[in-house]
Amino acid sequence: MAFLLVSAYLLLTHTQGAPVENGALLETLKSQVGFFNNKSEHYSAQVRPPGTNRRIPQTIIIGVRKGGTRALLEMLDIHPNIVVATTEVHFFDWDENYVKGIDWYRNLMPFSYENQITIEKTPGYFTSPQAPERIHDMNSSIKLLIYLCITTVGQNLISVSLLQIH
Repeated sequence: MAFLLVSAYLLLTHTQGAPVENGALLETLKSQVGFFNNKSEHYSAQVRPPGTNRRIPQTIIIGVRKGGTRALLEMLDIHPNIVVATTEVHFFDWDENYVKGIDWYRNLMPFSYENQITIEKTPGYFTSPQAPERIHDMNSSIKLLIYLCITTVGQNLISVSLLQIH
């Protein structure tokens, strides 16, 4: 997958040695190749496509920092029936954001059609003691995707921790 992304990037940025004057050629190539053609990145915060609304996420991705949650989100965002929040919101784990209320949170979500699933990702929810209760209070039937990437070093650390417990 990384090879495909690097190849597309090189294709788009190195076009036969021809200079890209105002970016029009680069944008044309991006649209032809489909690079960065995610539905959730097409609209600015002010433009509301007809028939869409900002919705509370139906799914939240949580996991450890640097554990691959962004990669998972980018892969899911390729699907036409999924739209994703473009930033980590930190609504449920940071008190200063939580006190802003659910409307503030909803306004950070992308516009979506009725048949689309809205997904938010904030790895900080994994280690936050108050996030689970807050998420449950918002939507008790929300789907949580917990993404853990355990490497050999991580497995050794877990094994050592378990040995210390027993």
